[in-house]
Amino acid sequence: MASAQMREDLVFLKEEWAPLDKSFSDEQRLEFDRLVDETMAATDQLAPQEFALAIMRAAAIARNGHTSANIDRFLGDDLPVRAWWFSDGLHIVKTHPEFARLLGARIDRIGSLTTADAQERIKPYLSGTDQRIRFLSPGYLVSPVVLKQIGAIDDTARVPLTLRLADGKTETVELQASGEGDPGDERKAGLNRGYSVLIPDDAEMPGRWPHLLDGVGDRSPLYSKRSDLQSRFLDGEKKVLYIRNDTVRSIDETPLVDKFAGLFHEKILPTQPRYIVVDLRLNNGGDFFNTILFSQALPRLVPGNGRVFVLMGRATFSAGLSTAAMLEGAGPDKVSLIGETMGDNARFWSEGERVPLPNSKIAVRYSPQFHDYETGCTELSSCYWATVAFGPRGISIAPETTIDVNFADYAAGRDPVLEAAVEQMKKD
Repeated sequence: MASAQMREDLVFLKEEWAPLDKSFSDEQRLEFDRLVDETMAATDQLAPQEFALAIMRAAAIARNGHTSANIDRFLGDDLPVRAWWFSDGLHIVKTHPEFARLLGARIDRIGSLTTADAQERIKPYLSGTDQRIRFLSPGYLVSPVVLKQIGAIDDTARVPLTLRLADGKTETVELQASGEGDPGDERKAGLNRGYSVLIPDDAEMPGRWPHLLDGVGDRSPLYSKRSDLQSRFLDGEKKVLYIRNDTVRSIDETPLVDKFAGLFHEKILPTQPRYIVVDLRLNNGGDFFNTILFSQALPRLVPGNGRVFVLMGRATFSAGLSTAAMLEGAGPDKVSLIGETMGDNARFWSEGERVPLPNSKIAVRYSPQFHDYETGCTELSSCYWATVAFGPRGISIAPETTIDVNFADYAAGRDPVLEAAVEQMKKD
């Protein structure tokens, strides 16, 4: 990109895009203007990747998860490993076949930085809450371009990783960006995004990458094949129904609302399960109109002595978060939230569109509508109309039981979050 094209994009960002977004505070708006102006003054010295990261950083100033810039195509190839934050560190869960021996290793340092320092330095570039950033950051900490930007490395050609291997030994390996992309990587496709690294790909997938859980036969239902909606009974008496909703949109031609209707007619109404587990831990959003009826009806259709357990995590975001909030609002005496803090606050801005910048075509999403699941939305003048009509009021979306899974449990295929729900059933 020529510097003149960069400046044209920055003018568009400041004068055309920014007025559409309502999520910036007055102080954040001033900081946004300052950063855009500084970037504009430096365009003669900026590489395209540096320019794109400046756009990403400008959008992230709002600290609103929906106000963001998609610059993936500027970042080039990733390292041949995929990782996830557990309660006890950042661990490799998936690799290119050439590096399968690194599965299970804990990453202690990336170049000159500890992993904690690396995550701290990447925060200004990632939109949203700290929990949202914890979800997003592993996907960027394997990008040499990003690692150079945050000062972890000086040269993108090789990235030193200091690892604590599965056998307990410490080793530093140097990795190069791999042009052989992971065929199962969904971070750029929409469905589940970064959480997809936790689930092994189909064995028949051509060129699939080895996964830490490949040799684990008895896995939690959370780590089975991804989809929009799936369900199973966890007991022979059909008293415990497990429902996993990974995205608030259909992945095929059957509308998601029809799939929920079928779930009611085929499993919930005929069997009247006492306990229903709704697993939203992989649910990164979609269109929450698809779950309004489900969320409002479900708590009212369990028996008088029944309960609904909503499992949630850092990937639960946007319409996924709204679904959890609506379930809680429809049955506060019957619904229990278990797991991690979700990927956003109870008050956030969303409902915007992605606007491409004229030259770089970087898609920057603006957020014009306000959601409030804490105090509740009552005025159309200040809130998104659907939250006024359907949103809960005066609830908490914080987990009643907080569980951050450690690496050993995950590597064994265990699911402490689901286990906690089952334990609570036994105490009833």
